[in-house]
Amino acid sequence: MGANKRYPSGPHPAPPVQADTLKQVEPDYGPEFTSRPFSLTAEELGRLPATMATEPIPVLAWVRSPAAPAHVQGRALAWTPRAVYVEWEHRGLHRAWVWASAVERGGLAG
Repeated sequence: MGANKRYPSGPHPAPPVQADTLKQVEPDYGPEFTSRPFSLTAEELGRLPATMATEPIPVLAWVRSPAAPAHVQGRALAWTPRAVYVEWEHRGLHRAWVWASAVERGGLAG
């Protein structure tokens, strides 16, 4: 029996979503002031569809904030040709869009 093209046997790719629907996520620090990282704007994302990862992909990413850039070890959850939606832990869970050129697969942050 041949392969089923309508329902392939491998992992099913997630359907694409509009990139600007995936919003920045920040932990609730209560009354404590903490600078928050920058996420790309809808205009920078360019109304492109985002490919959702079927499983998070380990990455190193440069994330910018008002205080200083940080090289974080995280997970890529989605991407477009120009940007990656990255999740990482630092005193809580963060998610933000960064430029694709600021992300590389795997490794340890220095």
